[in-house]
Amino acid sequence: MATNTLASVNINCIPDNRYAVIGVVNHKRARFEIETKKNEQNAEQTKRNPINLVLVLDRSGSMLSKNKLEFAKQAVISVLDLLHDDDIVHLVAYDDKILNIFEDAPASNRQALYSTVRQITTGGSTNLSGGIKSGADLFEKYPHPGYSKRMFVLSDGLANIGLQSKAEINRFVKNYNEKGIIIDSFGVGEDFDEGIMKGIAESGNGQFFFLETAEVIVQLMTNALQSVFDVCGTQAQLIVRGINNGIVTKIWGYTNTAQGANLGDLHVDNLRVILCDFTVSASVPDGTEIDVLEYELRYNHPNDIQSEPFIVTGKLPIIFVGDESLTKKIDPKVQTLHAVQVAAEMDDRIVDLINRRQRDEAIALIDEQIQLLQQVEHLDDERHMIAMLLRMARNMQKRLKEQNVSEKTAAKSYHHKSHMKKHYDYKYTNYYDEDEKEDD
Repeated sequence: MATNTLASVNINCIPDNRYAVIGVVNHKRARFEIETKKNEQNAEQTKRNPINLVLVLDRSGSMLSKNKLEFAKQAVISVLDLLHDDDIVHLVAYDDKILNIFEDAPASNRQALYSTVRQITTGGSTNLSGGIKSGADLFEKYPHPGYSKRMFVLSDGLANIGLQSKAEINRFVKNYNEKGIIIDSFGVGEDFDEGIMKGIAESGNGQFFFLETAEVIVQLMTNALQSVFDVCGTQAQLIVRGINNGIVTKIWGYTNTAQGANLGDLHVDNLRVILCDFTVSASVPDGTEIDVLEYELRYNHPNDIQSEPFIVTGKLPIIFVGDESLTKKIDPKVQTLHAVQVAAEMDDRIVDLINRRQRDEAIALIDEQIQLLQQVEHLDDERHMIAMLLRMARNMQKRLKEQNVSEKTAAKSYHHKSHMKKHYDYKYTNYYDEDEKEDD
């Protein structure tokens, strides 16, 4: 099997408790940890492949408000500064018309591109799908073999020309992803359709970024590009199956248990975590150890996603006993992860309350969420995910109480917080924690 020279990718499965009771159905949980570490022995000789990057920028009339277009243009300039000289970049700007601002430009030509970017002005309606199609067409026009294909799509409004439903746009984006194009999406402000923008990222196997204000466009778009540089695997998928009377009943944060968890990119020096519920039963002699789950992580090399995938496999054994007391102690890592996933479901309820203008009820539910996370705060690991999530919850609750955040923005923010918790990615969450620290 081929070796990933970019990073070591390891998967660890931790049960809530390594025991199950003989002769009954046991309801159990397991935490899957996917840890990626830079392959130090190849650090010097391993150089990332150049990137063929398409930026798809909303220039509809609504981008004029709060200087959103100006911040977006500055973000494009920041991206140009970060790219290596051998990278290729294209810029598409869309409203009701689609404009290729520049195409097939070497990043080394950045000085000449700055003035072109600064000349972009706002226009009319929002043809989101048209912008994506024009961006994808540029990959066909300029294939650059050996380059990683990446698209950034930014929008602040509702798609009102071209494809407009989430299902249509998801199918449209999925088709391009199957051709090797990874798509990240950026929703700006309070008026974009979070379902569509999140769906673009999920169907494009990329990341979804919520940009609450125009001021954060530059920083988060810069973070997004830095994360592209750190990709060591893409199109990652974790499949979990029960064996020997083990039955997988739920993969938290993902709707299709049979398909498993579609994880998108894997980044160097990161930890991704997934929670799985399952049942087991066996009538066997006391102390018998049985494999009850088998799992497979599949991912592609980011520089050649059409090649054979890397595969990492494993099995989870459970010991069947007659002494029920042995099953009582719950692993702290599983406890904390379950609390985070329950908190994510609370986020969805908070969104619903805010949308129904029940601000006081939403604040009360945030109180419950904070208490839930506080109960496991003492079990937090060295990466301090629980501490990060508590900061975010307290800051937003404070803003809601002081009424210095609109209901639409608060709902968008909680929709995104739910997304973050369900996908439990340390690096990604930390991008937003930096903003929370500044608010403290």
